[in-house]
Amino acid sequence: MDSEKWMRAQSIFHEAADKSPAARADLVKAECGSDEMLTGVVLRMLEEDARGNSVLDEGLGSTVSQLLDGETSRVPHQMFGPYKLLRLLGEGGMGVVYLAERGDLGSKAAIKILRDSALSPMRRQRFEVEQQMLAHLNHPSIARLYDADTLEDGTPFIVMEYVEGSPLNIYVERRQLSINDLLRLVRSICEAVQYAHAQAIIHRDLKPSNILVTDDGAVKLLDFGISKHMPPGDNGNGNTATAFRLLTPAYSAPEQIRGAPTGIQADVYSLGVILYERIAGRLPFDLSNQTPGQIERIIEREEPKPPSYFGKLHNTASWRIADLAWSELDTLCLTAMHKDQKQRYQSVEALIRDLDHYLKREPLEARPDSIRYRASKFVGRNRRALTWLTMTTMVLMAIAAYSTIRIAKARRATEAEVARTQQIQRFMLNLFNGGDVEAPSEDLRVTTLLDRGVQQAQMLEQDPETAAQLAQTLAGIYTSLGKVDRADPLLQSAFDKRMKLYGPNSPKVRKR
Repeated sequence: MDSEKWMRAQSIFHEAADKSPAARADLVKAECGSDEMLTGVVLRMLEEDARGNSVLDEGLGSTVSQLLDGETSRVPHQMFGPYKLLRLLGEGGMGVVYLAERGDLGSKAAIKILRDSALSPMRRQRFEVEQQMLAHLNHPSIARLYDADTLEDGTPFIVMEYVEGSPLNIYVERRQLSINDLLRLVRSICEAVQYAHAQAIIHRDLKPSNILVTDDGAVKLLDFGISKHMPPGDNGNGNTATAFRLLTPAYSAPEQIRGAPTGIQADVYSLGVILYERIAGRLPFDLSNQTPGQIERIIEREEPKPPSYFGKLHNTASWRIADLAWSELDTLCLTAMHKDQKQRYQSVEALIRDLDHYLKREPLEARPDSIRYRASKFVGRNRRALTWLTMTTMVLMAIAAYSTIRIAKARRATEAEVARTQQIQRFMLNLFNGGDVEAPSEDLRVTTLLDRGVQQAQMLEQDPETAAQLAQTLAGIYTSLGKVDRADPLLQSAFDKRMKLYGPNSPKVRKR
């Protein structure tokens, strides 16, 4: 592979490495096109990088090799200009930090040295950006930049304020802070972040290890290695995309995890996670032993339990908080951590105001999500499943309604039939018992009673079915008495009524 193509492969690799795993394949395909050799080289570089033993971690020269060979506990140079290195303080994704002392002034400083600067132009550029960011920040809660320079081989380093303190989580656990003291501490962190935002700088990597607290409770914000400068006029939702593999997923906003544009709301989210962890005694999501794809799905889709769910158990011994106060703590955390950027606190200042409201026992400006909002988001996430559920429910309801109507119709028909039978029985009893008229003489024959019954049956024209059934009954009696000539007109009358009532195809329409 020639040098031009190799540089092209490096450029694509660094651009793809900054994306979420789901977006890398599409980017490589789009950039490499049909060049199989270029595609293969880039993919192998990404695979090696994912295993943590990238070729970019191989040394160049004595200084760089000592920094990259895994023996970072050794001091690579005794002197960095006027500074003498004393010991390793820590290391991160981009560099290592050493404690150094300036002999002529007797002062101490932290020196951060960039990893793989010669092999990774992208990292070198980020390191330079960090220098520029720190040079513009002058706040008591942000570690200051003293100086910046390069080694003889071109490896850059920066000299920063050395802070003697503990990471936030260790400080809080050791001090056993009350809830109000904890919120005041978080408020100090928010003030530092708000100041950075006022300088058009988004930190994008807020987490307890990047926040030191001194013994007297002063906060110091560190590590602007993946911070971003917002262009003038940006509303905080610009097109900045965070380098995925440099993130700490547990504290990163959903839009950072998926490689989408991020703004100041990403820092608001991280502050919400920091507060949640301190209140609940645990992180909102358990991401241990999860693949990048699983992590993205959890942070994108799963809703965290309210911190009070864990906090009431975790802090029972030291915190005495009323239910209403727990509810407000839930609102503080979950509003800052909302998956929808538009539903979060729209600035760190808004979060600070609600922290103050809580401390002063005033109503919060934030409100829990309405049922309507949560329902709309649930529908959006489960649209396909809900569509099938709705269709199935509608079919079942239609079947149930049809069955109910048929049963009701059959019941009404049965009740009507019983009523007609009872009416005919009463009519016949009334006929042969004389009814309300004077009782017939002993020599009055049955046929005379039947004739009178026919006349009375004509009064039932308002109920054709009952009239037809009665006419059929009387015709049967005439037939049994041998009076067929009188039975036929009654049968014909019953037939005509049913024909008119039910139509010619009904099984009820027949001569009997």
